[in-house]
Amino acid sequence: MEPTQINALLLEAATLLATGMAVVFVFLTILIFSVKLMTKLCLAFPETQAQQLSPATAAQKNISQSNDDTLVAIKAAVEAYRQGNTSRS
Repeated sequence: MEPTQINALLLEAATLLATGMAVVFVFLTILIFSVKLMTKLCLAFPETQAQQLSPATAAQKNISQSNDDTLVAIKAAVEAYRQGNTSRS
């Protein structure tokens, strides 16, 4: 390769490097500002967050009730299994 070709290739590589880094920098800058804006919006409207928590609490109570029912069913199944297998031992 001639030195002029190497210089042209290095110049093109440097151009691509700078372009890529600039695109990433701009993207990350936009991302940071958008996250900060979303934070300010969430802090400005806290009542919507409180409304979203109440259905989650209700769902947690339903899960707790479901877990209690499952526990009762497991205990009954274990007891039935033990009564059925005591005569074989």
